[in-house]
Amino acid sequence: DVLDGKEVLYYQTSNAGSSTTIRTNRLYSGGALGLNVQGQGMKAYVWDGGGARSTHVEFPNNKVNIMDGAALDDHATHVTGTIVAQGLTASLKGIAFDASADSYDWNNDYTEMATQAASGMLVSNHSYWIGQGARWIFGAYDGRARQFDLIAFNAPYYLGVTAAGNDRDDVGSALVGPQLNEKFGYDLIRGMQNGKNFLTVGAVTQVNNYTGPESVVMSGFSSWGPTDDGRIKPEIVAKGVSVRSTLVTSDTASGVKSGTSMASPAVTGAVVLMQQHYHNIFNNYMRAATVKGLLLHTADEAGFYDGPDYEYGWGLLNAERAATLITNKNTGIAIMDELTLTSNETYTKSITVSGTSPLMVSISWTDRAGAANGGTVDLATLTLVNDLDVRVVKTDNTTYFPWTLDPANVSNEPLRTQDNFRDNYEKVQVDNPGGTYNIIVTHKGTLTGGSQDFSLIVSGPQVLSTKETVKIDDAISIYPNLVANSLNFAVTNSIVLSDVSIFDVTGKMIISSKDLSSNSIDVSRLQSGVYFAKFTSDDKTVTKKFIKQ
Repeated sequence: DVLDGKEVLYYQTSNAGSSTTIRTNRLYSGGALGLNVQGQGMKAYVWDGGGARSTHVEFPNNKVNIMDGAALDDHATHVTGTIVAQGLTASLKGIAFDASADSYDWNNDYTEMATQAASGMLVSNHSYWIGQGARWIFGAYDGRARQFDLIAFNAPYYLGVTAAGNDRDDVGSALVGPQLNEKFGYDLIRGMQNGKNFLTVGAVTQVNNYTGPESVVMSGFSSWGPTDDGRIKPEIVAKGVSVRSTLVTSDTASGVKSGTSMASPAVTGAVVLMQQHYHNIFNNYMRAATVKGLLLHTADEAGFYDGPDYEYGWGLLNAERAATLITNKNTGIAIMDELTLTSNETYTKSITVSGTSPLMVSISWTDRAGAANGGTVDLATLTLVNDLDVRVVKTDNTTYFPWTLDPANVSNEPLRTQDNFRDNYEKVQVDNPGGTYNIIVTHKGTLTGGSQDFSLIVSGPQVLSTKETVKIDDAISIYPNLVANSLNFAVTNSIVLSDVSIFDVTGKMIISSKDLSSNSIDVSRLQSGVYFAKFTSDDKTVTKKFIKQ
């Protein structure tokens, strides 16, 4: 394309471009992370306007199965391809291309979703909207939003991913046009997409190389939030402009579509990969609140201001950073804890950090269903049932609050001066951290049900879990850092080590030893590359990075 007669822009129109944008390609065999996470043994679920063309060459070996006799549908085939297309044509390769998919039409979707969620379904994609065509539905927590939250609360490992909608350029619509004139593109997300436990996805153009917020360009159509009660929607963005994927017209057909319908399945595929990577290391899966929180916690900044907004949500999905945080949990330099807060309880965790990158602390939870709006325009009643709060307090009593937005001033800069009382995901950012901090999680009012499960994620500089860990960190040194056959370590200050474990960059434990009498570990059998040595003393650990020749 030529702009102003002088500038030529080149666009890559493919599922592969979606993978580049959100960096899932860094998890594949040969990718930058040294992993082989491609969806092997995993399954995604797709509800759409019909069934995907299961005989398409990009769906070999019964990769895609139609579950409810749905008629074949072009949109469903395109969406499903973005998640699992095998990549026989390289540009069509899906985000989780070694995974399989079950394909349903949207008739009886919630009944089917509840059944599959009870049977272990981890993630499903919903690139459609069902609801009433009335003005009140924009931003509303309607009956379908409530019903989804009921399903999600009863199946804590199940995450639904949905498209934000494409209404922002629909000026000629009798329904949408007046809303655009009044709200200037905001307050457009409809119905079930406003569910608290849905992960709602907006659409941006392709990002070939993220260098900062300006790298992420909003599409002209992607619907913006907030919800009527001021919650952040969409929560995250991915590529949704000019995406080439599989089509229904033949077993080899492909074509280009644009929409948040194309962005949502990219995120669904990323969820599949995150769950696979986590399972590879820990042999279990994350709660839905954990994987949702992980993606929001590690998203790349987008939009005019730092922090969240009602356009890009928390930013552009960054699968490389999310997978790395999972790995860092295993090597002890990040925190991903699944916890429960009981009524009138305060959870506190002390951490010590050093470094130049921001300290990020977030909590995420699957909230109980709220009261549905039955038809009131812009009903601002809060839908949050269990209101958890996270603060970070430094030892000098400086208090750091989570990011908050003001729904009365939708384009204003986000603040960090008060508790977040709207969203079931909260994030505290401490710039230029150093020293010891207390992470404090409390709740307001009474917890319905007497308790609330939540997930805590902490990352940034090296995160040490207690003050005592600083002592062990200072007390251990390793040498040489470019190791040939033996990794030597020195211990001072009367520290007594119980064991040393060696991990590769995937987080997999390669060597573990309790025989530490020689103050060295034989690493001669390791291949060249980067590794982590985790030293343990009582309940205190420290991780050191080294390079094997």
